[in-house]
Amino acid sequence: MTDDLTIRALEAGDLDLIAATDGGPAWNADPMLWQDYLAEAARDRRVALLAFQGRHVVGYGTLLWQSDYLPFSEAGIPEINNLVVAQAARRGGIATEMIGRFEQLAASAGKPVIGLGVGLYADYGAAQRLYVRLGYLPDGRGITYGEKPVAADQPVRVDDDLILWLTKSL
Repeated sequence: MTDDLTIRALEAGDLDLIAATDGGPAWNADPMLWQDYLAEAARDRRVALLAFQGRHVVGYGTLLWQSDYLPFSEAGIPEINNLVVAQAARRGGIATEMIGRFEQLAASAGKPVIGLGVGLYADYGAAQRLYVRLGYLPDGRGITYGEKPVAADQPVRVDDDLILWLTKSL
């Protein structure tokens, strides 16, 4: 990890910085998404964090206090959501630092467990390995597509909506 890493909450003036980042194919600079995140943060539904190296945005992620994944929602498990590190900044500990910050926020709010979902194709391989290394384990409910359980013998499309859900005790 670099010494000049700073993680802080998303601010309205950050949208141009996010848009200016060449983060690779996973990077989403859509201003509507970020306006939604700001609005949800103002309503205490979501915490949106940005990671900076110097003055450049190199990562982002959010913590949903009430997950859209029903088992997390019913159990009061907050969800780390939409965690992305710019392609050129990967493998430097940024995601690990951001996850640690989300875990601290959840623990400070009295949450005993935190969760996240991860895609199941090769593009998510590094994330899958990271989450296991950080102590996240499958929630035991199998995979979902569009946050709905996938039954045995049910055909599904392998894309970003095919998710394995993981949790970690705090």
